[in-house]
Amino acid sequence: MIRLLASVTGPEEAEIVIEGGADFVDLKDPSRGALGAVSPSVLEATLRAVAGRRPVSAVAGDLPMQPDVVRRAVEARRAADYVKIGLFPASREERLAVIAALREPASRTRLIAVFFADGDPDFTLLPVLAEAGFAGAMIDTIGKSSGRLLKQLSLAALGDFVATARNLGLLTGLAGSLEPPDVPRLAVLEPDYLGFRGALTAGPRDGPVDLGAVRAIRALIPAETASNSHSVPAAGRGDLIFVRDFTLPMEIGAYGHERGRAQQVRFSVEAEIDPIVAGVRTMAEIYSYDVIIDAIRSLAERGHTDLVETLALELADTVLADARVREVTVRVEKLELGPAAVGIAVTRGRAASAP
Repeated sequence: MIRLLASVTGPEEAEIVIEGGADFVDLKDPSRGALGAVSPSVLEATLRAVAGRRPVSAVAGDLPMQPDVVRRAVEARRAADYVKIGLFPASREERLAVIAALREPASRTRLIAVFFADGDPDFTLLPVLAEAGFAGAMIDTIGKSSGRLLKQLSLAALGDFVATARNLGLLTGLAGSLEPPDVPRLAVLEPDYLGFRGALTAGPRDGPVDLGAVRAIRALIPAETASNSHSVPAAGRGDLIFVRDFTLPMEIGAYGHERGRAQQVRFSVEAEIDPIVAGVRTMAEIYSYDVIIDAIRSLAERGHTDLVETLALELADTVLADARVREVTVRVEKLELGPAAVGIAVTRGRAASAP
């Protein structure tokens, strides 16, 4: 289940995001930077107002990578359920020193390390964080005007981060100037939470949160992840969404001469979805073709694949992971082997539910 983390400036905004359906209340002062910290008095007032109804996280601040400085900031916020610490641009040795200094506080306080997509993130530190006792790790952005998270890192890179952190037992989160269309694209990665600030306001990022905006984001986040079997065609017909003739260079092929070189591969995908109702107006009411395009790009980025059959089946599984998709046909074609194209087309559907 993916949860909504809503960043607020104090108790008044905390009440708004709780009413709007937020799962985490995240305290920060957006006017003071990516992880601008609120005062201890604001933290105390917010904890009183929330009164245990939601977990409360507090950011430690935009701090230099100096162990004593970071540790003092963490200790000052230990009353929060979680404390978020930014791993800001610095040498690996400096970051390791900060993590080491937080080993003892991590035994008493649930700490979340924040990597920055636009700040030289070093994801090889994930095992170090897990070994030091951190509760989780997330990705955010430092420069909110420099572009969204998905402009800084690919879906494949984000997916690798989530999978690695999850395998290490870390709570995982994604944030960084996220907008409503980003939600279905990131939901397929199944992080533990998605974090928002700017999308929850009616104006600028440092403006007040808006109840309607919070509810709109809440509606986009799936309540649970559907589990599927992909062997039986769905009954009846729905609407169709498609991506046609999307061509990318990929390393593919079982022969020796096909290794170490990229060749053009063409994808076409047609998905049968539940019928779209009249009056649809929001992203929450549709299945986005961006999800299909992202899945294709992720396959292209992961390295060499021997068989087009592997690509087709994995892409079909990814598309069928959304409960709104009934059936999908995937065509994968290699374009540089003599004829105009060679490849495979597969059709898979959602298994009928047991009575």
